[in-house]
Amino acid sequence: MRLYGLLLAGILAGINSFAATDPFVGTWVYNAEKSPKPTIKYAIKDLGGGRYSLTGSTGTTIDIQADGVSIKTPAGATVSFKKLDDHDWEMIRDDGQKMVRTYNISADDKTLTLHDVFAGNAEDNYETTTKYARLSHGNSIFGEWQSVSMEEKTSGEAVKLIIAPFETDGLSFSVPAHKHLSEVKFDGKMYLDSGAGDTKGDSSSGKRINGHFLQIDGQVNGKPQESEDFKVSDDGKTLTIVTRPANSSALFTAVFDRQ
Repeated sequence: MRLYGLLLAGILAGINSFAATDPFVGTWVYNAEKSPKPTIKYAIKDLGGGRYSLTGSTGTTIDIQADGVSIKTPAGATVSFKKLDDHDWEMIRDDGQKMVRTYNISADDKTLTLHDVFAGNAEDNYETTTKYARLSHGNSIFGEWQSVSMEEKTSGEAVKLIIAPFETDGLSFSVPAHKHLSEVKFDGKMYLDSGAGDTKGDSSSGKRINGHFLQIDGQVNGKPQESEDFKVSDDGKTLTIVTRPANSSALFTAVFDRQ
């Protein structure tokens, strides 16, 4: 599209006015201390023949051979899984950000510890340690589990979310550390994510509930992935994002401070 003279000046003036009044526009910095830790359920089944079924916090289940050979998940990530010894297993997942997860089962079979190290982005390296209590009978890592604690350590800078005007009535959401970019108009239509780190087939749609409340729905290859509520505080200093995976009852809350 080509814009000339006063037409260009008028549009830019309109965008600047919109940016000045929209409370979502700006740079937001993730605050781990303010963000409540979620309650997560995890299920692991022994399918026999060295195959396991893993159902994580999003409700997505993958069947995988414990041989360390990578497979592709429906969401487009590559995952491998292998048994290290009688008490330890290892998963490696690459969805644009490499994660190495170790599973450890306590000697009494009552506590499962997952230690996740994320090292795909130099700007956003962090690790989490989550302890789970057994919800169902089982032995070793097999059974149903629910988280009882989570610790998070960050070695890089805090994640930044940049929200900017998109055309005349939309917003763009950029996470530079993850090379993520979504540009959405609030018309209920799906818009493909276009960042270099985004998986092909990722798309988003948006709905503006009021000046301080947005709803964003995400899909992967046309299938619902998650819904997110974006809320800016009345003083405009805090952004809270609550994420609900499509196939899970878990809630993930991230709190950001305006930079």
